[in-house]
Amino acid sequence: MYAIEKNIHIKNIISKIKILTSLVSISFLISCSDDEPALSESFLKIYDDSNIDVSYRPIDVIETIDGYIILSGTELSNTDFMGIRLIKIDEEGNYIDDNELRDYVVPIGNMYLNQADSNSYFFAMNPTSLEAVLIGVNPQLNIEVETLIGGINYPLSSNILSNGNFLLQSYDPLSQETEISEISLDGMFVGGNRYSIGPGDDVEQEIINHYLNASDRPLPFFCGEVSAGNYYFNGFYNYSLSLVFTDFSDAPSGVVQGQSSNAGLRAVMALSGSNFAVSGYQFDDNYQLANATLSIGGITSSADLYPGDMAELKPYTPTKIVSYTSGTSYSIFAAETKGRQVLLNFYTDAGEIGGSHRIGFLNPFTFSSIKVGTDNSLLILGTTFVAGRFERITFNKISEAEVLAFVN
Repeated sequence: MYAIEKNIHIKNIISKIKILTSLVSISFLISCSDDEPALSESFLKIYDDSNIDVSYRPIDVIETIDGYIILSGTELSNTDFMGIRLIKIDEEGNYIDDNELRDYVVPIGNMYLNQADSNSYFFAMNPTSLEAVLIGVNPQLNIEVETLIGGINYPLSSNILSNGNFLLQSYDPLSQETEISEISLDGMFVGGNRYSIGPGDDVEQEIINHYLNASDRPLPFFCGEVSAGNYYFNGFYNYSLSLVFTDFSDAPSGVVQGQSSNAGLRAVMALSGSNFAVSGYQFDDNYQLANATLSIGGITSSADLYPGDMAELKPYTPTKIVSYTSGTSYSIFAAETKGRQVLLNFYTDAGEIGGSHRIGFLNPFTFSSIKVGTDNSLLILGTTFVAGRFERITFNKISEAEVLAFVN
């Protein structure tokens, strides 16, 4: 594996090539003044591989006790489902090791670090039974926990709840229902309910295409918590990809209806009460609402939220929203542009744009995940193209000082 590493503050560039068995590290070292961030505070890394045929699809990154773990999908020769590869990164972003988990497929975010056992948790699928499995790996990428979640098939999205349990969205192909479940850290079903996607094969085919990565329009499945006992998921309900609010009752408590999969929401983040940061789409158009009121107790349409197109954003761009506080609170929207950059927009609590930042130079960049680090840095995962042809994983850590420069 090649690791191409670059620090973002360039003054003097000294190139090195080190050949260590199969790993080649090409490092661009930078001399920094005393007020510039150390290598562990800020970096941009590209992880390449000596095997030009290998392909990775980065999904999420988690900060551990001694660095970072990147969760990635990878192509398999014996199935159309994505395999699982974990990559261990040190505190300066340098490649340490990787591990392929051969018994499971289709990994999903969000990853969760349990401080009590230092394991990083995520969900995947058993390729034989199609049931969800909860996996916990230690900082050395060894599996410590693997618990099959009986009766829950095709995992689609997950998130951590305020009580320390997981929220898991899944799909049951036999009953043609979207299922939302609360799962404990030991893999036990705590509660949940199922909601019909509607009769017919069209919707199910879109879900299958999403799993097989056969579409260039990946579906924005996600889930989260409004407040204790009140949840949401973005999934198929009654023919359309919609934002569904639920307290696990037999009927949803509220629905923001999409238009089949042609219009709807890409990401939401609960703010307070019924106010949310919202990223949505209307066919090829995209929009961002820093503070929108959603009806969590009724039925509305996502089309009513559409304020007009943000022309810079790429159609069907992956999108994530995170909360960030450093003196002032911001909602950060991360998405891809038509110019193949990663765009970070910073919105204040009042809904005003406070600043922006673009990631990408020379080569095209794509976006997968954004997290806030323990040192209040931003951790952005995505890909770029090496030699203009080979898509490879990128990991960008942006220090708190640099973030503040974007908004001041």
